[in-house]
Amino acid sequence: MGQQPQPKPNKRAQQIAKFKARRAARAHQVKRRVRLLRFAALAIASATIFTTCGLTLNRLLTQRPAVVSKPLSSTLPVLPPWAKTALLPLPSRLPGRNPSQLTYNVKTPPNFKQSQDLEEIVDDVVKLATEKDLPTKPLSITLINVKTGEIAGYKQDTLRYPASVIKIFWMVALYAQIENGIWADEGAFSLYVSKMIEESDNEAASVILDLLTDTQSRPKIENDEEFKIWLDKRQQVNHFFREAGYKDINISQKTYPIPYLRLPEPLEIDLQMRGDPKDPIRNKITTDQAARLLYEMCGTGQAVSSTASEKMCGWLRRDLRPEMRTLESKTWGDFNPIQEFFGEALSDVDIDFYSKAGWTSFSRQEAAFVATRDGSTVYILTVFGDDAAYAQNKTIFPKMSRLVFDRMVARNSP
Repeated sequence: MGQQPQPKPNKRAQQIAKFKARRAARAHQVKRRVRLLRFAALAIASATIFTTCGLTLNRLLTQRPAVVSKPLSSTLPVLPPWAKTALLPLPSRLPGRNPSQLTYNVKTPPNFKQSQDLEEIVDDVVKLATEKDLPTKPLSITLINVKTGEIAGYKQDTLRYPASVIKIFWMVALYAQIENGIWADEGAFSLYVSKMIEESDNEAASVILDLLTDTQSRPKIENDEEFKIWLDKRQQVNHFFREAGYKDINISQKTYPIPYLRLPEPLEIDLQMRGDPKDPIRNKITTDQAARLLYEMCGTGQAVSSTASEKMCGWLRRDLRPEMRTLESKTWGDFNPIQEFFGEALSDVDIDFYSKAGWTSFSRQEAAFVATRDGSTVYILTVFGDDAAYAQNKTIFPKMSRLVFDRMVARNSP
């Protein structure tokens, strides 16, 4: 048999087949596009969700309460932004080291001699305050001749609010812990000490006090036993000095404001530790105590050790040149430790000047160690004006300082 002829293709069928193929191809493309769109939509939705969550979390973190750590010491302290920016490591305590029994090494107060000559200088300082219509009831003064061991004062044993002068005491307590092997690395504290002493920075002081006492600013503690544990730890800094004759000293309160903790004033546990709101417990020292610590640090080099005293006294050194005063104002902001304080009146004399000043809207304080470079005159002057009138008077401390300097130099001249 011959081969059967193949039927001729139907053009219509071919057209339909081509149409179906094209439609199938388009359908595949559409499905592919739909899948891509669905994936894109899912990605966008996921990104939106994560972004929303991120923004919400960021708000929660940036708008957190003033205090952030509820456990007593199970979390690391919060650090100021400048410490994070500088990538500062958190100073680490060596294991098994407990500073609770550590006390200041100079157990016996110096045996100063009362001086009638110095008393006359102090009386003239008080008279100067009176002439400027400043109250003398909230005024305290201590003047020490470092070379002779003579002393005089006015209400020098009255406990008063010291403002940032208190930071000298925290520095000494810190160096005692460092030298007694409590901390792994002294260098980890350098920027904190620099800012606390040279710039009088409250954020740095807050970190140092927290680390010294192993406490943190945090919400109130309702449990009495738990609060007592926290309070005993914070008050270790008082015990450190009281055991060495610094009678009734209280240096356990932070200085405010503390921006990184959102604490314009004492709140939560920092307020709780103050006790009765009508008569709150505040930092209190005398001008004699501040002058004694300066004497043992910059005068005799006994504070903690001679090496530590030299370092600490170095942190207190001030450059009195007017151009440096201007530079420091630009660098540090509102507070300048020379302008409106003792050093302002002494920029024209050849001296070494070491000081810590304090200021609030209701008080002005300063403790200074002054030495002429020829070695003929060395003295310590500490003045606390615990009244708003002293805070507002921008010239009284420089005038007091110059009066004392001229009289001390004249007294030691041949």
